[in-house]
Amino acid sequence: LSRQAAGGRALVAGDMAPTGLFTAPFGESSFEELVAIYTEQAAALAAAGVDLFLIETTMTMPEARAAVLACKSVSDRPVWVTFTCDENGRTLSGTDVLAALIVMQGMGVDAFGLNCSSGPAEMLEQMRRLPPYTTVPLIAKPNAGLPETVEGQAVYHCPPEEFASYAAGFAAAGVRIFGGCCGTTAEHVAALRAAVEAVDFSAFVPPRRDPDVIPCASEKEARFITPDIDVGETIECTSDLLEDILEAEENAPQGALKIAIYDEDDLYTFAENQYAVKDALCLWTDVPELLEQALRLYQGRAFWDGTGELEAAFLQEMARKYGLVLL
Repeated sequence: LSRQAAGGRALVAGDMAPTGLFTAPFGESSFEELVAIYTEQAAALAAAGVDLFLIETTMTMPEARAAVLACKSVSDRPVWVTFTCDENGRTLSGTDVLAALIVMQGMGVDAFGLNCSSGPAEMLEQMRRLPPYTTVPLIAKPNAGLPETVEGQAVYHCPPEEFASYAAGFAAAGVRIFGGCCGTTAEHVAALRAAVEAVDFSAFVPPRRDPDVIPCASEKEARFITPDIDVGETIECTSDLLEDILEAEENAPQGALKIAIYDEDDLYTFAENQYAVKDALCLWTDVPELLEQALRLYQGRAFWDGTGELEAAFLQEMARKYGLVLL
């Protein structure tokens, strides 16, 4: 129906939203259950002929990662992801939007950004944090402000002209894909388009990036390492893993820790406790299948410190699929 309405004049995106499910230990769902749900939806959208996938209003890292893996497993069409956050740049589950960018970009999304949230002014402040670490186009799709309930109806107080006035600011912050979310109307989008067309994008120079500052992330926090990072002593996946993670992070020499996966039992222990990791994480094993499963379970962007004898081609594939940083 959307393709018929577009009449060949516009791209059609298959929109994918949150499931509302949470993974253990905060919910009863597994990560693979999320992947299966999104794979069914992505396959249906691909069969319907969408030009791209838009995973939006994302609030948790597991859902975002599951949806990206699902889309990429059924199609080579572009994948765009937008998170929603509060005025402090945190999602409902506590993930910082910079961490979300680092993880999603590492997994190969074609564009990243924010949608919904508190309104254009608040969103602009968060978008300004992203350009130094961005290698993909940025998306801004704010609400027309926060709604107020008047006589049982949601009323938004950001009119089209005010909404469109933020276009130049978003452009200066690196945004190249513009839109509107809750409370925006055809008038808002028309005003936005006119404002975007008036922007001189050639005037904006992207920030220079330091090649020795390498972005990693836990599920909630952005972390940055250097090629000579010291990971400290290796942590094994024992029954004391949670305590060991907390102790290691308290004493981490350079804000990084290393966890070893020796067998499948270690995977279960790691899955139950990986949410506690806040520093940059080095995952290590000498079994390719175990490394892939660990990367699949970890809801951040891990790194490989160059030790071990895993084949370079395999490690490159893990970098492409899961964002593994190779030192």
